[in-house]
Amino acid sequence: SSGINAEYGGGPDDLAVSVRSPDGSIRHFTIIWEGDGYMFGKHKFKNIAKLLEHFNNIPAIATPDSTKREGVAEIELRYPYPREITEDSKATYGDIEDHIETGARPIDIYCDRDDVSDPDFEIRQKSGFLTKRGDYVKSWKCRWFVIQKNWMRYYVSKTAISPRGIIDFTVALAVYTDDSYDNGFTVSVPKRVYYIQASTPEERDGWIEMIAWKLDYYNPKRDKTVKKPPPLNSK
Repeated sequence: SSGINAEYGGGPDDLAVSVRSPDGSIRHFTIIWEGDGYMFGKHKFKNIAKLLEHFNNIPAIATPDSTKREGVAEIELRYPYPREITEDSKATYGDIEDHIETGARPIDIYCDRDDVSDPDFEIRQKSGFLTKRGDYVKSWKCRWFVIQKNWMRYYVSKTAISPRGIIDFTVALAVYTDDSYDNGFTVSVPKRVYYIQASTPEERDGWIEMIAWKLDYYNPKRDKTVKKPPPLNSK
């Protein structure tokens, strides 16, 4: 609902998310417009589209009164309920301590796997299956990628312990789309270019956006004149 209609007293550009908890109670969580983005909990989304994308990834929210386990969200936002539903007059407004995404992305048509979700996926992190081209043997293989802090690690499988490779964002140089193959993008590091493929354009754009943010944060003084790598089908 909009702030102008909601009872929490927000501004005309503010929003509220109404949540029916597992116990049947209703709670409302505010989304505050700050002039350059929407604040939901501790995280800012630059527009409504990004906010809806977050909700599409089945976010789970932790409230200050969550007591089960530290860091575990209390409410998982799985399904919308009808706007015209009769709500309890005792509905309350709550604060969000933190929230995570459990990852409800489309099935990757390039990778065979049983699960596309990562239950420990935070908004400042990203994980999922991508297809990567080998550096020495130029074959394409499915890998489980994880972005955490200044690292982008990739594994043979989601359950593997040791990564097959690591990209360090403190020294990485650039990320670009590569239209020479479907849903492709590249990550340039000193002395190497990683050619990577996502399952959809939206998934590719999400990875590029996250990597670009990490590069700006961890390596802001990098050489930004690095040229886009040549497409794979070039001679």
